[in-house]
Amino acid sequence: MHQFPTSIWQDEERLGQLAFQFRGTRRDDERRKIVSEYAATVDRLIKSGCWREAPPPEDQLPDDCMPQSFFDFWLNPPSGP
Repeated sequence: MHQFPTSIWQDEERLGQLAFQFRGTRRDDERRKIVSEYAATVDRLIKSGCWREAPPPEDQLPDDCMPQSFFDFWLNPPSGP
């Protein structure tokens, strides 16, 4: 059983799915759509306040495609209670 709301772990799993799709295509237009969806998913996770674990490297996009909000969040995580 997951300790976070369903949407949180679904979004965490979605990052892995998107990273897999990204690696599986070479078309720039498809990659741009994936990068955009990945960024929206990262933003939802950040706003949830429940994102506690960074995705493993295989669930991330290449650094130059990762949203800046991802780096901002994980390099300066909010202090918890």
